[in-house]
Amino acid sequence: MNCLEFRARLGPYVDGELPVADIAAAEAHCAACPDCARARDAEREFRSLLRRQPREVAPPELRARILAEVRRRSRRSVRALRLLVPAGAVAVVLTALALLLPGRQSSDLVAALVDKHIAYAQLDRPAELASGDREEVAAWFRQRAALRVIVPDYSASGIRLVGARLAEAGERRAAYLLYEKGRTLLSVFMVPVSGRDVRMEGTRLSYRGEEYVTHERKGYRTVAWTDGRTLFGLVSALDYEALLECADRLRAEHADRTRL
Repeated sequence: MNCLEFRARLGPYVDGELPVADIAAAEAHCAACPDCARARDAEREFRSLLRRQPREVAPPELRARILAEVRRRSRRSVRALRLLVPAGAVAVVLTALALLLPGRQSSDLVAALVDKHIAYAQLDRPAELASGDREEVAAWFRQRAALRVIVPDYSASGIRLVGARLAEAGERRAAYLLYEKGRTLLSVFMVPVSGRDVRMEGTRLSYRGEEYVTHERKGYRTVAWTDGRTLFGLVSALDYEALLECADRLRAEHADRTRL
C-alpha cells in the first residue's frame, strides 16, 4: 500500500471497516511512513473529539412522520409499477428486487462477525464509547441509534465490559459490545434480522435447554442464535464453555426484558 492508497482508505481504516488484509497493509504502511502515521493519529483524535460532542436526538414524533412518509411513497411506487407492467411481470420484478435489496442475507452472517472481530482487535481504540458502565452503554445506543440493547453483566466470570460501537454486518447496522478477560477479547454482536433470511453454518447443540450454533473460523470460536428478530453472535478465543455461559446469561437477560 502506498501513501495515495492509504489516504483514500483512511476513514474506513480508522473505523475498522476495511477487510482484515487491508488493515494489515495499512498498519505496515504506517510503520514505514511517519507522515501517514501522523495522519492516522490525527484522524483518530478528530473522531474521538466528535464522539465527545453533544448529540441531538430526533423526537419520536418526527421519526414516526418520516417512517409513515417512506411507507406511503413505497406503496405508491408499487401501485405505479402495477399500472405500467403486466401482472405476471410485476411478480418477476418484485422477486428480483427482493434478491437485490440489502435486507436479503444469503451468506453466513456469523462469518462476517468474525471478520469484524478480527478487524476491531487490530485497532488501538476499537470502541466508539469506552465505558465499563452498563447503563451508560445502553443509554449511548438509545441516543446514538435509537436501539434498545441488552448489556449483560459478565463480571462474575472475570469478564469486564470495556466499551461499545455501532458496526456494519452484512449491510446491516449492528450493536457491538466489547468485553475483555485478561487480554482476551470477547465481541458480542446484536444484528437485526428477519427469520427467513438467516443462515448460520456450524454445529448445533443444546446448552441448558436452549439451542445454539457453534463454529470455529480463522482461529476464533463463535456461538450464535436468533429469536427471529435479532441475531446474537459471540466471537472470541475463549473456550466454548465460557462462551456458552456468556450466551446463556445474555439470553436470560434478554428474556427478562421482553417479559416486562
